[in-house]
Amino acid sequence: MPAEAAQVVVVGGGVVGIAIAAELARDLDDVFLIEARPRLGLGSSTRNSGVIHAGIYYKPSSLKAFHCVRGQRMLYDFCAAYEVPHRRTAKLIIAESDEELPALEALKERGDENGVEGLELVDRNFIRNMEPEIVAQCALYSPETGIVEAEALVRTLERIALERGAHLLTDTPLIGAEFRNGLVSLITPRESVHARAVVNAAGLYADVVAAMLGFDRHTIYPCRGEYTEVVPGRSHLVRGLVYPLPLPSGHGLGVHFTRTLSGRLLVGPNARYVSNKENYEEGRAEVADFYEASRRILPALKLEDLRVSYSGLRARLLPEHDHSFADFVITRDPAQPSVVHLIGLESPGLTSALSIAVSVAGMVRE
Repeated sequence: MPAEAAQVVVVGGGVVGIAIAAELARDLDDVFLIEARPRLGLGSSTRNSGVIHAGIYYKPSSLKAFHCVRGQRMLYDFCAAYEVPHRRTAKLIIAESDEELPALEALKERGDENGVEGLELVDRNFIRNMEPEIVAQCALYSPETGIVEAEALVRTLERIALERGAHLLTDTPLIGAEFRNGLVSLITPRESVHARAVVNAAGLYADVVAAMLGFDRHTIYPCRGEYTEVVPGRSHLVRGLVYPLPLPSGHGLGVHFTRTLSGRLLVGPNARYVSNKENYEEGRAEVADFYEASRRILPALKLEDLRVSYSGLRARLLPEHDHSFADFVITRDPAQPSVVHLIGLESPGLTSALSIAVSVAGMVRE
């Protein structure tokens, strides 16, 4: 670290933090990123399904809706330009009975209001042609939904950030912070890193970092999403992305089917609140729980077709009993204008990363 202060330090090396560092490094010198883990993107960024969301679910005029819709378009362009593996797979959000049709219509109305393109209510024949094994009365068809190889996206952003001159420091956890002489001193086990501006993009630990910086208005509640997957010999049962209607609790999109770019067929995730932000495995749900949730729409699925897969953690801003909508928090610190906080960047954070990076970089440059 040079003796003088860095222009900007980004705290957190997930996909959003790396995207911000890469965006800032376009025209700023001395952009640093510090990450506690030994490698960038080891947290939520690569422990998800890799779905590129269209922007259907989120409250109109919310940050989630804006950044998802804009970010999805940016992400497709980025992946094409930098040869990041991806595919517009389209998605079906299915209704198991005619009684659920009003809920599908409400979802379409919300998606239309958010600017999602191409949404269409479709019948059983359409569903059968697209997904022959899926049983549903009707569905909402989303042609702009897709999938990206999350690990490849992280590595590409990392490479671009480095090529633009950003300094990416792994194994560098933040353990404290001080404000002195107009600068922010970020204390790590190695040394203090001095910055003129700081971006808190620490994911699950963004509330902890915010508190170190004197901003303690939010608490992150880790919510684990667990996946099972269908054995390779049966992965042909679903061709693309098939979702049920979102959970009434608001804590997830329901157990759904995701066919990855490598041909794996994931079933999940569920939504299970945990007390430890590092608890990825303890007390996992049984495979049978996923089977019961999915066999109604995929009758050909058998219990023996499923096996345990990976899990990830969502950075939720609401406790388990609270079923209201929680938006992204992207805000300048009211007491320290040189600090920008990003808190609660759960889904659609991956889809939104490039859009968020542009907005946050603009806030830093002001």
